[in-house]
Amino acid sequence: MDSNKIKLLLTKYLEGNTSLSEEETLRLYFKTSENIPPEWEGYRMFFGYFDLAKTERYPKGRGKQKFGFRPWMAVAAIIAVIFSIQFYSSKHPTLSADQKEAQLAFMQFKSNMKKVSSHFNKGAEKVAYLDYWNSTTQKLIK
Repeated sequence: MDSNKIKLLLTKYLEGNTSLSEEETLRLYFKTSENIPPEWEGYRMFFGYFDLAKTERYPKGRGKQKFGFRPWMAVAAIIAVIFSIQFYSSKHPTLSADQKEAQLAFMQFKSNMKKVSSHFNKGAEKVAYLDYWNSTTQKLIK
């Protein structure tokens, strides 16, 4: 086959403009030709892969396995649920009225302390400004 024609087909193939018959021509050329230019040797393996891929077969699977109802699995699931409820209730006891009241008081105390802290931080900013003013005036006096 003419190498100019093959070069043109390769260019078209790389651009994605070839038809199926032109691609088949390229496959046959690289499969049957003995004298291929060295720069096209990669294409021989590329087009040869398609022939190899056509022959590959995947083994058949055993199919979908049936999963039937087994009574012992249901019993095991119920026992697991009962034990998990028991475990959870032993780790998280309910709070008494006094404990709930103490927890509420603590939360209110925590909220009030955050407010006081924010006011102290504002005051500290003012004092920092006064400290800067004092150091500057000391430099001017000296």
